[in-house]
Amino acid sequence: MADETSDKTVLEGAGAYFLSVVEASPDCIRVISADGYLEYMNAQGKSLLEIEDFDGRNRYRYWPDMWPPESRDTVEQALHAAMAGNAVAFRAACPTAKGSVRWWDTTVSPILERGRVIRVLATSRDVTGERLAESHRQLLVNELNHRVKNTLATVQSIANQSLRNAGVESSVREALEGRLMAIAATHNVLTDQNWSAASLRQIVDGSVTPYRTYPAQLTISGDDLKVSPKPAVVMALAFHELAINALKYGALSAPDGHVDIHWSVDPDDQLLIEWAERGGPTVRPPERRGFGSRIVEMALPNELGGKVALDYRSDGFRCSIRSPLSALDKNDAFMPLA
Repeated sequence: MADETSDKTVLEGAGAYFLSVVEASPDCIRVISADGYLEYMNAQGKSLLEIEDFDGRNRYRYWPDMWPPESRDTVEQALHAAMAGNAVAFRAACPTAKGSVRWWDTTVSPILERGRVIRVLATSRDVTGERLAESHRQLLVNELNHRVKNTLATVQSIANQSLRNAGVESSVREALEGRLMAIAATHNVLTDQNWSAASLRQIVDGSVTPYRTYPAQLTISGDDLKVSPKPAVVMALAFHELAINALKYGALSAPDGHVDIHWSVDPDDQLLIEWAERGGPTVRPPERRGFGSRIVEMALPNELGGKVALDYRSDGFRCSIRSPLSALDKNDAFMPLA
């Protein structure tokens, strides 16, 4: 009975309708004084936090002190922001009164009267189940990433040994090994981003930089963009093939050679990537199309839904890639489950 009387005092003037709405909420709802002390908690909040004596142990406590040390700073910052008139949200751990582990998504909002903050409203939703599922999923992803890395390394070793024993020339073995390394490098980038997207700059840098002899041979420029997993792998292979070609026949084969890679997005949301070489040997068109050419000329435009133009001008090879910007951000079989 004392709890009900105190709660009505805190919410005096708010009306029975407001009180009934707050009490019907499935979340933990608190009203905190302007100086940070807990004045009210709804019945569901007391149940979620397993609080049996709210008046005796929790009412009028400084709210951040009710959180564990690892969460206290986050809570206090949110409280100060709300007192300054800003609504903020955070996720943090706070055990129940009986010690059960709980994670909460909490929104903290100022309660205003004539433009002045008179109290703070804090609403917390129990997301422990979601947090545990997320941790379990991350554990599985990490294990899968570890196994894929080991598998790629095993494939590399098997391919190298098999081709060597079969008498295949070293250039073929090196080409295969380089392609596997390009896939592995992109895999590492995607792993860092939990397989949600890769950085275009990291894709280009990881695929091309290993093949330069001097830092001055390479310039990479353009605002960074996120690329979903499947196009990221194809783009990594394509840039790897362009780099290998430049190392064998183009600008990266000469001390004074230079490769400039630049991308931009035009007003129609079309992505344009330019690969331009200069300072290398005189360029001649290839006599035949190999695997690398098929990756650049066929697989890449097919994956991006765009066009690729190759220009074997004598003073330096050029490659232009144009595609809808949306092609970098499409759902595919590589995307993580929601």
